[in-house]
Amino acid sequence: MTNYPYEKEFQNYCKKIKHYADSTLLIVNRSIITFWNFFKNSTNEEPSLSEIQASDIQNFLNSLEEKLHLKESTINKYISHIRLYFSFLYSHHLIEFYPMLEINGRKFNRQKVYVIDWMEKFPEIIKIPNIHPETIMMMVGISQGFNPNEVLKLRYFDIINKILNTDVKDYIKTHLNFEKDDNPYILGKKFGGYYPSDFHLAQRCFPDRKLIGMDITLQNLRLSFVYSILNRKNLTDDKLEKILRVDSKSLFYYRENMMRYNKLVEFKLPK
Repeated sequence: MTNYPYEKEFQNYCKKIKHYADSTLLIVNRSIITFWNFFKNSTNEEPSLSEIQASDIQNFLNSLEEKLHLKESTINKYISHIRLYFSFLYSHHLIEFYPMLEINGRKFNRQKVYVIDWMEKFPEIIKIPNIHPETIMMMVGISQGFNPNEVLKLRYFDIINKILNTDVKDYIKTHLNFEKDDNPYILGKKFGGYYPSDFHLAQRCFPDRKLIGMDITLQNLRLSFVYSILNRKNLTDDKLEKILRVDSKSLFYYRENMMRYNKLVEFKLPK
């Protein structure tokens, strides 16, 4: 049983064409397995190479940095190994689309731009034409301090009394299905249950990036929320830990990243 598609063919290519030593191939193979497991766990369906996009690879790289706190040099090695794998697939006509174009040739840059202080704009955001309800639900959940995994499992009663604005409350009620459950998941599947990750949600909400000027993934929304709160100068560390639901170690990590590696820009409604 293989760990990822075309594993045997790829290893044969690395040995006979690239002349990799067994020790090098072991490290490369481990990187590809880690990426494939990440992608596989982000979808409910049988994963397919044809579905992988640059955003999926970038989400994986973000998780290495933000969840595992890996160094830039280590993340660069993952990029190199993943690029090698997809170059092999593309050159051997095993995939039609090369998903590394937006990442290929770039040194991984820890500095990112995060849009902050969007939480107060919900009454206006919900009125944006054609915005997906899933985008609003993700933003609402994150704005209450829940982490991405918690947001996926949030139900109506978990969130509705925390919303103060009546227009936003009405929006949530209007866009949930109460026929089979009086306490539905705010991001529930059509036929019940919740998504194990925001992979499909992010794909569906991708067009909304242009509408609100920021990435629509739970991880990105979480970080933009964290930096929004950290950017407020009148909060004590104890208050910050309570709002963000983190410990002192995580608070230090977020603050360090915000000051050294990230650029913050204020949210502006589209014209």
